[in-house]
Order: sequence, then C-alpha cells, then structure tokens
Amino acid sequence: MQNKKEKEKLISIIVPVYNTSKYVYKCLESIKEAITDDCEVLVINDGSTDNSEDIIKDFIKELPAKNKNQFKLYTKENGGLADTKNYGIEHSTGKFLSFIDSDDYISKDFYRVAIPYLDKYDVIIYDLYAIFENKNEDIFNYVSRAYNDKFDLLEDCVLNGEMQGSSCNKIIKRELYKYKFPKGKQYEDVAVTPFILIDANKIKYLPYAMYYYLQRNTSIVGTNTLYDAFYKICNNINDVLENDEKKMKKYEKVIDLFYISRCIENLELNIKKDKKNVENNLKEFYEHSKNTINYIIKSNLIERSNYNLTSNQKKMISKFYKELIEEKYNEAAKLFELRNKVNYIRTIGNSGKSFLKSFIGG
Repeated sequence: MQNKKEKEKLISIIVPVYNTSKYVYKCLESIKEAITDDCEVLVINDGSTDNSEDIIKDFIKELPAKNKNQFKLYTKENGGLADTKNYGIEHSTGKFLSFIDSDDYISKDFYRVAIPYLDKYDVIIYDLYAIFENKNEDIFNYVSRAYNDKFDLLEDCVLNGEMQGSSCNKIIKRELYKYKFPKGKQYEDVAVTPFILIDANKIKYLPYAMYYYLQRNTSIVGTNTLYDAFYKICNNINDVLENDEKKMKKYEKVIDLFYISRCIENLELNIKKDKKNVENNLKEFYEHSKNTINYIIKSNLIERSNYNLTSNQKKMISKFYKELIEEKYNEAAKLFELRNKVNYIRTIGNSGKSFLKSFIGG
C-alpha cells in the first residue's frame, strides 16, 4: 500500500514482469533514459520462473547513484497481469500512472515531452510503433495513430484507435483509476482504460510514436483470434458495468463501440473460421454478457449508435441480440452464415464483371 510518509511523485511507472528475461533489460534501460527526478519505477515480478528477477536485480545494482532510489523491485506470487497492475497501483505514490510492458520499450523523450502538460490534462496519449519480432525487415513495422482528424472528438478517436484499450501508450491521472483490472482475465486493459477515457475531463494527444510495442507470437494478442478477443473484451466490459443502469447509460459509448459497431465483422469471422463452435461461443457470450445485451435492446441503443451502420446492419444486430435473449443460438448464428454467403456471391459476381470488362472494355 502507498506509504503516506513518502513524498508523492509526479509519475509512477509500473512494469509488470513475467518470464520476460529476453526483453526486460532493454525495457528498464529505456525507462532509465526517459525518467526525470520526479518519477519512480516499480518493477513487479509476478512469480517469474525464468531468470527475470536476477536480471532486474543486476540492473538495479548497476544503476548510477542518481537513479538507485527511483527503481524498486517487488516480488509477488503469480497472479496474472491484471493482479500485478493492481498491486503496482497500490504500492505507488505518483499523481500520474504509466504502465510499460516488460517486453516493450519507450523513447527517451516519453516523459519529458508529457510533463509540461500534466498540470492541465488528465490523460496524455501517444501514437505507438508496432515492431514485429520475427520479421527481419523494418517494412513490416508500422506506426499506429491514436488520433484521426476525420473525427471531431478526440474521445471518439482514442476509443476507436488500435490501442484504445491499452494503458501502455498513455500517462493517466491516478484518480481516474476507479475500476480495478479484472484478475485472471485477458484484455484486462479494456475493462479499465475506455472508462477512464470517458471520465477524463481533458485529454492531450501528442503525435509522436514514443511507445515501442513488440508483436510476439506468444503474447496474448498473438495467441487469440479476433473473434476470441471480441467475446473476452465484451465480457470484461459487462463485468465492470455490474448490471447498473446508471453505469450503462454513462458508458454507452463503450458499449456502442464494442458490442455494436464491431459486432458484425467479428461474428462473421467466427462463422468463417470456426463454424462448428459458433453456437457454443454464442451461448457463452450471452451468459457472460446477459445484462449488457438486455440493456442494449431495452434502451434502443442500436438505433442510436454513433457509428456508421446502415439501417440493414442495425436491423441485423438488433435481431441477433433478440435471438440471444430468447436463447436461439442456432438462429442467431444463421444470420451471419447467410450474410457470409450473400457477400461471397457478391464478390464472385463483381469478379466476373471485372473479368468481362477486361475483354470488352468499359
């Protein structure tokens, strides 16, 4: 728990570590180069079974005198990433919190650029640079933008960006962490960060890719399909909302984004990739998200969706959720199976037209 006798730091940097011996030194070195005097770094070893802790201890031992008191190592029993983040928050003293995954690293300017804005903003958000571990050429790496100037509200942009749920490319005021990361769940960030973005009064976007996000095949993202992620993220959101209608109304944008705007593409993908398990997946999905799904229908949220859905898409999503409420999982699956067939026929038809045009012109 936070020690009240310690002077409050401006930024607490929390680094969860579990079996990342290959990466953790580079991560910590990048943080050392980035921190200022009013930062503390909490390195939380979540029961690693490799030599991660030895590497961390050696790193701290070799730190220059000015940094030695800034880095603290904590060792706990393995509880998962969410549990480790919660532990870090409890033991930190900072007014702002920053999470850095121990297989990633940051620019030396990550904190220096942000600090002048911290007295005016609740959240600082950066672009990120995605790096593919198993690709030999930089052409595969890319910058993921957190902001798109086609949208009017920054809130909508950060919620709809690639890393909208991540806590890692953001520096966030401590008081906004109203919800704990859900222990034992994957995609734990999406049960916290989107709600923070809604609650924040002022968000500052800095158009620099200062967070280097390593794409590993063994990471949570690398080992889940898109539709698996969809189900898990929705379930986490449902747990935060706790069948509380006031919460659901307050966070309708989060429900709209995940349960409505991304519904069709993910369920179509499930039909294509794993048709035999679709009904079981839908049954589990409904059982874990029942309260939120009922709210969606009851509140007519689909018709009020802020995203660019056609009237036919809205009707389809509405029918889909009503089928789930009536526990007609087979009928719900058929909606997307039929849509896939129609899309396939359209694709074949358009290809045929293009083929003919190449011969006859026009």
